[in-house]
Amino acid sequence: MIKIGSPLFILRDECEKDLMKVLEKLSEIGYDGIEFLGFFGNDPVDIKKKLDSCGLIAIGDHVPFYEFVENTGKLIAERKEIGCSYITVSPPKPDGLPGGYYYPDTLQAFRVLGEKVNEAGMTMLYHNHAEELRTIIKGKSILEHILDDTDIDLLSPELDLGWIEIGGGDPEYYLNKYKNRCPVVHFKDYSPANNKDGFEFRPTGYGVLNNAALFTTIMSFDIKPEWYVMDHDCAYDRNIYDDMALSLEYFRNLDMITN
Repeated sequence: MIKIGSPLFILRDECEKDLMKVLEKLSEIGYDGIEFLGFFGNDPVDIKKKLDSCGLIAIGDHVPFYEFVENTGKLIAERKEIGCSYITVSPPKPDGLPGGYYYPDTLQAFRVLGEKVNEAGMTMLYHNHAEELRTIIKGKSILEHILDDTDIDLLSPELDLGWIEIGGGDPEYYLNKYKNRCPVVHFKDYSPANNKDGFEFRPTGYGVLNNAALFTTIMSFDIKPEWYVMDHDCAYDRNIYDDMALSLEYFRNLDMITN
């Protein structure tokens, strides 16, 4: 059976109040693992105990780029303490991205960070948003430049298929191009909306992202991600846990139907 994870970004306000309660609820819904967004002031030892008691796995954690550079050893040790297999590094400021003056420094930092993460028995990931798809430099998106300019053993993409599509990219293209380095894939669903963004987030399977086709693509390309993460950033006036339950139920059924 595939492993399905829940991100904590959508639950960040609840995590600030009581991270342990959030973990309990996600376990009750039926998620296999958790993708962290920091520890919200909790001790890594206590988090590990709670994960174990809930039968949850720490998939990884999202770490700010500059904080990671400044406190590399501490951040890696803490993530290893709770059992993370992955550490996702956030993007630097715009001048550190492809086309920016400090981009060579970013690549050097990624090499150093990636090596240290590997030494600790983990893998470093880069999670895309729409912005990395909207800017094209010499025929390639920012996301492609970052991944193509970094050693495959030091940085893997955490492809967010919804953000890719929202940013104007083709999710299938990126799955195919990076099929040998996609251990974690995010299914972020959305629907067009008459607001400043032009869209609203939806539970996985309840928007316009062609989840079934993309899941089939992943199977046909033999990508075999270790984790599928059900990711949408906001539930608006809906109950967040209900949304997360809908996403999980949809994807479990999708896996059963496909296989």
